[in-house]
Amino acid sequence: MKKLITSLPIFIVLADMVYGFVLNISQGLNLQQSTPSDGGLAVTPDIAFNSLQIIANGGMMVIIGFGLLTLLQLNGTVLKRRILPIGIFRTLGLLAVLAFSVPSLWEWGNALISAAMGYPVFNFGNPRYLASAFCMPLIALLCLKRLYDWYKLHRLPQADTVVPAAAQEPDKKVV
Repeated sequence: MKKLITSLPIFIVLADMVYGFVLNISQGLNLQQSTPSDGGLAVTPDIAFNSLQIIANGGMMVIIGFGLLTLLQLNGTVLKRRILPIGIFRTLGLLAVLAFSVPSLWEWGNALISAAMGYPVFNFGNPRYLASAFCMPLIALLCLKRLYDWYKLHRLPQADTVVPAAAQEPDKKVV
């Protein structure tokens, strides 16, 4: 149950990323002609810029999505007191997650201070955006906590933790 509750912000952000990407594709492929410029000639086709935006958003979604899936794996293995082998790609994925979620801690801190002073800082007109923004600091805190717990698992004696069979080195016998 703890795994489901702690993973909920990750699932919400993943769903929001996929939904936003599908919206981006549908808007990018909507080829309704815009009004031509004053000269009557279209300078650049809209499809070129729309496809560049789709490619950029797709690349961002792949990188951040991989990092969020790695965080889901880390969350599950640490809760089971198992050590997840983290290589270079998983490290880069987790760094990408931290790079886009840690600044939200600062922003939410400023927003709460401003709200305490009476300034209107929350926009309830877009609940999808508000839910994603609320999940971002939770993801940052979860990532930092699970990395700390993962580090502590490495420091425990081997009898207290379970290492997956794929990560274990074969026994070497001295002849």
